[in-house]
Amino acid sequence: MMKKSLGAVLFAGVALVAGHGMAADLVVYTSHGETTSGPVLDAFKKVRPDITVTVVRGGTGEVVERLRAESKNPTADVLWGGPTQTFDENGSLFQAYESKTDGDMITVDPNHIWHPYTVLLQPIIVSTKRVKAGDLPKTQADLVSDKWKGLGSLIIPDPAKSGTGYTILSALAGQMGWEFVGNLAKGARIAPGSDDAFNAVRDGEAAVGWINEDLGAKWKAGGLPIDVIYPTDAVTGQVDAQAIVAGAPHVDEAKAFIDFLGSKGSHEVVRDATVRRSARNDVTPPSVLPDIGSLNIISPVDPKQVVVARFQELTGK
Repeated sequence: MMKKSLGAVLFAGVALVAGHGMAADLVVYTSHGETTSGPVLDAFKKVRPDITVTVVRGGTGEVVERLRAESKNPTADVLWGGPTQTFDENGSLFQAYESKTDGDMITVDPNHIWHPYTVLLQPIIVSTKRVKAGDLPKTQADLVSDKWKGLGSLIIPDPAKSGTGYTILSALAGQMGWEFVGNLAKGARIAPGSDDAFNAVRDGEAAVGWINEDLGAKWKAGGLPIDVIYPTDAVTGQVDAQAIVAGAPHVDEAKAFIDFLGSKGSHEVVRDATVRRSARNDVTPPSVLPDIGSLNIISPVDPKQVVVARFQELTGK
C-alpha cells in the first residue's frame, strides 16, 4: 500500500518503532500505514515496554511475497493486516496460535491461524473538484459509465499488489459477475496500490474510486475536496486480520503482540484513533460511520490468484 517497494525499505533500513538498534525483539510486516498502526503500536509500547518492535511496511501482495521468499529462514514474526482470505490462501506461511481473545470476535478461524482485527468497508470516493453534485454515483452500477473518463476516470487498485483492490474486485465479481468488472475496467486507470488510488481521487487526479472508510471519514472531516458514498446496491468489505509467521524467530513476543491486538483496550484505540470498526463483539463502532446493518455488505469470493488472472485477462495487463 506504500509507494516505496518493500525491498527498498528493507535494504534502506527498516523503521524502528521502539528503537534500540537492529537487535529487535519483534519484527512486524504490515500493510497498515503509519496513521492506522501508529496509535496501536504506541499503546502496545506502554503495555510491553520490554519488547522492541521493528515495522516493515508494504502492500499486502509485497509482504506476502517476501514471506514466501524468506520461508526457509524467516525474518518476520507477525503479518499484521490483509483480508482473512490472504491468510487462508497462504496457510503454510503461518503457524497456529489459540489466543485468549479469539472467542471475543465476530468471527473466528477454526484453525487459529488468523486472528480478526477490524471490519473494513470500501465506500465510493469522489473528487468534488471534478464531479458536480448532480453527477455523484449512488450505486456500484453507476460506476459503469463513459462519463467518468471525461471527468478524470475511475481508478482501480491493482489486485496483484493491493489487498484492498483484491477485496473490491473479488466481491464485485461475486455479486455482479466478471462481465460487470470488465465493463468497470474499460477506460479505467489501474493504480499500483490502494494508497495511490485513494490519493489520486483526493488530489483531483482521478474522478472516482473506492476508499477504506476510516480514511474517507478522516478526509471528509478534514474538509478535503471529496465526497464519500455508501452505494445502495452493495458495499464491499473485509475482515482484516493478523497471524504469527511459521518459524517466527521471536514467537513468545509474537504471541504477546497477537494477544494485545485482540484485547478490548487495543480495539478501543483502533476505534477512537483510527475510526475503524472493531472485530470484537463488545466494542461499539465509531459514531461517525453508518450503521452496518443498513448496508448490503459483500465480501470476496474468488481467491486472489483467480482474481488477478481474470483481471489481467480483462485489462490486457
